[in-house]
Amino acid sequence: MKPAMMLAALAMLVASIPQAFALDYPVIGGNLIENGSFEDGPLGPVPAGEVPPGWWREAYSANGQLAIVADAAPGEGTQCVRMTATSDDSTGLHGPLIEIDATQAYVQCGWIRMDGAADRSGLNLGRQWFGAEGESVEQPSSRSYTYVVSGANPGAQWRYYEQLLLPDPTPDDGASRADEIPAMARALRVWALNYRWNGAGYFDGLGLYRVDYAAMARPAIVEALEAAHIDEAATELRETLAALPEDTEGAGRARALLAELDALRARALAEAERPVLEWMADQDRTPALIEELQDARWEMKIRALLRAAG
Repeated sequence: MKPAMMLAALAMLVASIPQAFALDYPVIGGNLIENGSFEDGPLGPVPAGEVPPGWWREAYSANGQLAIVADAAPGEGTQCVRMTATSDDSTGLHGPLIEIDATQAYVQCGWIRMDGAADRSGLNLGRQWFGAEGESVEQPSSRSYTYVVSGANPGAQWRYYEQLLLPDPTPDDGASRADEIPAMARALRVWALNYRWNGAGYFDGLGLYRVDYAAMARPAIVEALEAAHIDEAATELRETLAALPEDTEGAGRARALLAELDALRARALAEAERPVLEWMADQDRTPALIEELQDARWEMKIRALLRAAG
């Protein structure tokens, strides 16, 4: 399923989402980017050769064109970073290496604005991929760099950008799209850059989050599991089993039904944790499991057993 097809399912989710998200991606854990909103560190110009706390190094320029200013994006505190460049020079930030799992899903996001309207800009937000040995992962089209947005031109108002990153479904062809995670990638380095544009760009709320792809793609599975009342039925069966002589037919039936319920519940929980690539390869399995959870036959067998035991 392509990202555009999955977005309709997002409205069904109830999850704790960082305020900066324009779309309700369910995420696992917090922001993997340290000081992505530039709240750590004092206001003012960043000295040449230095970077804000949590960042790795300045990109392309040592002219001290970075500054922390009090002009935050919506919901991102009070500070942001300003990057000033010229048509002959660039400035920006590279983050430290962040370990990732190429079989999972992530979203990279951030807010960008300019001092005003412009015909073009050099404001870019993206990342560089690295392999297990720290080597740069080269891609045929854009080498190791891919973009959330390139040449962003939001004008004077803050604009939110994001990109959902999914595992490469065809790792053997040697190419990945910009929104796919190369199969050999084991880490990435976030970067924000004003590339040879004669003006100032502002970045804030830079985020990288692991996305709970299972919950996004199959929100109905949790509802189906809860609606099946499997835990409550298992509790009743255990209480009934405790009251029956161990060697009776009813006890045997209760044990068999308990095993069936435990197996069904385990399958549902395993489905919710299925790896992204496995789900992408077999999208029919979840609907079949949900149908089984909703099937009343197992519930009828339990009620019959409880009536007989009573």
